Amino acid sequence: MTNPKFEDLIKARKECARIIAQFGEKYLPIFERLENEIAKREYQNLLLEKAIQIGTQNGTRFGTQIKNEFLNASK
Repeated sequence: MTNPKFEDLIKARKECARIIAQFGEKYLPIFERLENEIAKREYQNLLLEKAIQIGTQNGTRFGTQIKNEFLNASK
């Protein structure tokens, strides 16, 4: 199974929140799992940006290319 796109996680979290608002906290563990996955990916992207900035002396063309390839692959 492939990892869902970041945008799909955001949509799923929003839908899950709507379901919780309508039906109660029974679905809160699903919301928590989505929230954790979103936070994990945001942190990974932050680390990647920092590593590329350091590793390419503040984002040369090659570093930007690597960043874009990684970000596109994680979507």
